[in-house]
This record gives sequence, structure tokens and C-alpha cells, in this order.
Amino acid sequence: MKYKNIKVMKHITFLLDDTIRPGAVFDLDGSLLHVNNSFCKEFVNDREENIKEFFINPTVNHWDNVFSNLGETENKTFEVHIRLVGNRVEIVKMHLEYFDDVQQVIALFDVPQSTVDKSDKTYIHAFRNSDSFMVVIDRDGIIYDVNDLHTSFFNLPKDYFIGKTVGAIVKLFPDNSELIFNYFKDVNLYGFAEITTKYIRNVNDVNYYQITTLYDSESQTYLVRMNDRTEEMAMEKRLAHSNSLSTIGELAASIAHEIRNPMTTLKGFVQLLKISATADTMKYLSVIDEEIDRMEAILSEMLILSKPGVNEKTTFSLGVLVADMIQVVYPKALMDGITITQKENILKDSLIVGDSDKIKQVLLNLFKNAMEAMTPGGNLSIFVNLDSPGKVILGVSDTGKGMDKRQLKQVFLPFFTTKSDGSGLGLPFVLKNIEEHGGTVIVESEVGIGTTFIVTFPSALGHATMKDTAEKRVLSL
Repeated sequence: MKYKNIKVMKHITFLLDDTIRPGAVFDLDGSLLHVNNSFCKEFVNDREENIKEFFINPTVNHWDNVFSNLGETENKTFEVHIRLVGNRVEIVKMHLEYFDDVQQVIALFDVPQSTVDKSDKTYIHAFRNSDSFMVVIDRDGIIYDVNDLHTSFFNLPKDYFIGKTVGAIVKLFPDNSELIFNYFKDVNLYGFAEITTKYIRNVNDVNYYQITTLYDSESQTYLVRMNDRTEEMAMEKRLAHSNSLSTIGELAASIAHEIRNPMTTLKGFVQLLKISATADTMKYLSVIDEEIDRMEAILSEMLILSKPGVNEKTTFSLGVLVADMIQVVYPKALMDGITITQKENILKDSLIVGDSDKIKQVLLNLFKNAMEAMTPGGNLSIFVNLDSPGKVILGVSDTGKGMDKRQLKQVFLPFFTTKSDGSGLGLPFVLKNIEEHGGTVIVESEVGIGTTFIVTFPSALGHATMKDTAEKRVLSL
């Protein structure tokens, strides 16, 4: 490529064109006057007209000072970061010679030769085809290469990373920027570090990335590897829930067995005492009897938690079941001064597969908790809809006192309750049965505003489609 300018000295251009090293001629403000063939071959060139446009920040700012002082010394040698062909960013030695009579500079570059042996090819192949997102950073903290997973991990182009500092990675985790910054400080200190952190694309898309960084002293580069552990984290969370409920179930069955025998004895003696009791004594015996009944009810809930999931399942309409359960709780809502608002349901599309009796108990628990959280004048809002991915959504909202963040974290823990007479086993039962039906539950709450439970079940229509597809695959074999 030729940059035509009558001021360029002919002997300079002759020398440049005759050398195998990349070379360029430019004036004191950096405007290119001439480059040789090696320059065009080695450097990425998108018709740049100024030598400074080839440098990678922060080198550009550094060279503003260099150009302003070129006239003071005839020869200078510096190291610069330059983007080479193939999206490589290398540290290149730049030799400058200043000609005062024409106020022009000749620059020659020592470009590292790319010698790729068998082991290097293996490394490059592994780098390019890795299941992890890989980043290579030089000793000055400049990113000079990434593999092709930048889009799937961050939905960002390659140019976002190449030639930028490590700060470009830190910016991707604004909620944990201090944690990531300290992480890279540990890398500099120990040569190795590992961390798992959260990456938020949007409110509904949260991923967990395990970041491992290793410093290679021989090449003086940092290799960053990111693995997506989102599914593993979700599985670990589900397993923790499952183990917790399993342990509680075993404990519940044992407690219920040990307590029910003496309770039966107590209940029998209370009935005998009632035969000869006076009016005053009867008051106390009635209280004892009521408390024994309450204890039996708690034990029954504990036994429900200890039972395994039901294998016999049918297809039924969640919308119809919700309407039936609303009729069951309506008299209590009327007496408590609570309004029930049922939003329009898509009954024909709300079919799910499961145990309708268990789902009835789930609904009754959710409705009962919502009404108990409200005072007269409150509103219980219920809806059933079909989500686009083929899932049936149930929403139960109240206008009660709500919960703080601490209470929200413990809401599904067995025996945790905010009610003075509560057992703390209702919501663990709800969670257990929803998960056994392949569903999920999310709780949103704000103190003084109210609480909303969003329950998701797999649609029976989607289940049938998957079954048909599986059968067709078997038949095609």
C-alpha cells in the first residue's frame, strides 16, 4: 500500500521497500506517508491514515508524548502493542529514526515470528474447540486472544475483548466487580485463582460461571477459563432440598410413631375423666382435648411429609381444580371479610398430569396461608394461565403483611413459621408436592404490600407431545 506524498524522501522509501521488516514513514503528527509490503502483510490495516491508529490503548496515549519529543533525540526504540493479522495482539519493538530536515520519521518493527510446531497446533486446536470460554492475557493485562464462545457466554463480539485490559472482564460482573477485582489480584500474587460468580444477562436469565486463571511464567501470559455451572448449581440446590426433605421425612415418621402412642393413652384417660368431671373441671379437660387434637393434626402433616411421592397419576384441569378449591374456602373468606378475585382462566389449556388429591392439598395450603396473612378488607387474587413454553402457571397473591428477605429465605424450611399457632410444615409440603409433579415455585413478597406465589407445572399437552415424539423415535428404529 502506498501513501502518496511528494515530501517523502526517495531514499527512505527505497530502503523500506528493500527490507523484510515492516516499515513506515510518517510525519510528526503521525500521518502515514508511506508503508512497505511487509507492513501491509503483518499489520491489520483498515485504511488507517495515522500510525497511532495501529497501537492498542493505553499505548496511544503514551505515544502522544513520544511524538512531541522526537526532535530532541534522533534514535529511539520502544515496545508497543499492535494488532497483527489473525487477530493477534503482540508486543512489538519499534525503532524510530527522525530526519530533522524534512521533519519525518522512519519506523521499523521487529515482529515476533509465528513458529507453530505440533504441540502449538494441539494447543491452538484445544483453545479454539474448548467447551470453556478461553481468554489469553499478556503480562501487562492486555487481552490478545479469546476463543469463539464469547457470544454464547456473554453475547458480545470478539472486538469487545481483543486489545482491551482486564477491566473489560470485570465490567461484565457489575454486582461482583470488587470480588472479581480482588480475584485478579490473587492471580498476580499466587499465579492461580478460581472463583464461581453470578452473571446476570437480564432479570430472567442468570448464569453461574466458574472462572479459573493460571499464569504461565514461560510465555508470561495469563490463561483464563470460564465454565458454565448454571445447571450444576440448580441441580445441587434441588438435591439439597431433596436431602433436606428426605431427612425431615424420616425424622417426622419416627417422631409421629413415638408420640402417637402416649397421646392415645392421654386421650383415653381424658374421656374417662369427663364422665365424673364437674363443670369447672370439664373446661380444663376440654382445653386438654383440643390441644391433643391439635397435636394429632401436626403429626398428620409430618406423616404426609414422610410419605414418598404417589406413582398413580391422572390428567386433570388445574383451572377446574382451582375453581373447586375456591368454593371450599369461600365461606371462610366471607366470614373474615376477605375478597377473592379469580382472574380469567384458560381452562381448556390448563391440563396437567399428577395426583389431583395432592394438588388439592397444595391449593388449600396456599389459599389458607394467604387468608391468614390478611386482615378484613384484604384481597386474595388467583389466576391460571398457559405459559408460552408449554407450562401451566398458577398465581396466588394476597394483600397481607408480607415478608422480609430473611423470612423469604426460610419460608420453605420445615418448622419455620411466622404464626403463633403454626406448625411450619404447610409450605414444605407444598414445595415437596410441586417438585414431585415436575413443577417449580417462586415467592415474591414485600413488607406491608403482600406476597405472591408463582407455581409452574408442566402442561399435559406438552407431556403428550413429548411422549408421542419418543414413541415415533422408537418405531423408526
